[in-house]
Amino acid sequence: MKKKISVFMASLIALGCIGMAGCNNTGDGGSGEPYVPQNLFPTYADDKVMMIGGWDAPINTLEDYQFAKDMGLTAMFIDEVFVTRGSQEYFDVLGYCEEVGLEAILTLGNAATSELAKDSWAADKTDYSQYPAVKAINYWDEPHRQNLDRIAQLVGEHVAKYGNKIDVYVNHYPNTSTHAFGGLSYFDFLKEYSEKVLLQLDEDHRWLSADIYPLLNTNGSTLRATWLSGIEALAVNAKNYNAHSHFFIQSTEHWNYRRVSEEDIRWQFFVNMAFGIEAFTYFTYRDSQLDDFSNSCVSSVKSCVAHDEYYWAQTVNREIAAFDNVYLSFDWNGTMPIIGTKNEGGTNSNYGGLKHSLTEVECLKSATATQDALIGQFKDKDGNDGLIVTNFNDPYYGLKNKVTLEFKNADRVRVYNRGEYKDYMVLDNKFEFTLGVGDGAFLIPMAD
Repeated sequence: MKKKISVFMASLIALGCIGMAGCNNTGDGGSGEPYVPQNLFPTYADDKVMMIGGWDAPINTLEDYQFAKDMGLTAMFIDEVFVTRGSQEYFDVLGYCEEVGLEAILTLGNAATSELAKDSWAADKTDYSQYPAVKAINYWDEPHRQNLDRIAQLVGEHVAKYGNKIDVYVNHYPNTSTHAFGGLSYFDFLKEYSEKVLLQLDEDHRWLSADIYPLLNTNGSTLRATWLSGIEALAVNAKNYNAHSHFFIQSTEHWNYRRVSEEDIRWQFFVNMAFGIEAFTYFTYRDSQLDDFSNSCVSSVKSCVAHDEYYWAQTVNREIAAFDNVYLSFDWNGTMPIIGTKNEGGTNSNYGGLKHSLTEVECLKSATATQDALIGQFKDKDGNDGLIVTNFNDPYYGLKNKVTLEFKNADRVRVYNRGEYKDYMVLDNKFEFTLGVGDGAFLIPMAD
């Protein structure tokens, strides 16, 4: 299904009759559907694939790794919770990844077991570049500021051994874990990490990653108020240091985080993508061994047994994969938050922490929405504009969002949504559409 993007009525329905106020029938057989000849839009090479990974690996069989691939994953974190590094079973798993087409990210430990990880890694003389599936080594999960010098040392050793054959990967705490940042703001902590670690690496092999889970289970649902500021801090640092950006997707009910829906999964992708985030990983793919975790994508004890989350994620993964080469052909240049006209309080707690927001989008004269929204501003290498427009409302509350854009100069627009695209005429530079619950869209406006 990947990249076979068709144009049909379903995309119109998916966006809630998108663009009818800003479009015009151009004689396409009397169907009443807006239509623009497809050759009036730029084309993008099918040479970019979004990383969509899984944390907590499958049961150690070829069939279970194929099952993960079939969910639409491109990568899997491999740690010693489920298979011991250095064992034959471990190398079998790397072979399974290669056979089914999953990249492997080897995980060495975290802040709680740092010395154990350090000693274990020193004793491991394996040349992992000999295993084609190995994409990266995750040297640390959730480091404290005091760990950064050690990570920098590990990176030096890594570069001496592997060069650019295998990437370096480190995952950071959410911005609420202030105890880890040694007195720095989250932004400055990520900046210090970037200075000490990322600058040792070539630009194509730099990664900034964090786990920030937004959906809280408190009397129905509450959205973590610092979610956007955490995404923004990472996104801006990734842009400043020419790094790839990665976030974890909340897919497992745990602690005070609620069970997710298909809409929640899709929404997390589009909120992050409004800030230009390039890669994602489900936390978790497999049911955890921890008592407080439940409702992950697959069983941890029964081979190839899927839960609802598996099918919801599979649907969203296919939708994203249908246009990831297009999205990844654009560079993010900032995000503008919008307060909806039906937001009676006139505020949004997540917007308050943003420090680098756009107050206008370059290609727009104005933008309004009935509910709160995010507009991410993008450019491709030829200077064409791209917009990620996201309905920024917790899907739990079932709110749709009517968005009105007035372009500075556009007579047509291509809209990607739910794995499809549709081309529309734009009259008088105005375009109106409705985003569904937890939905987003990628727009490419053009003018003659």
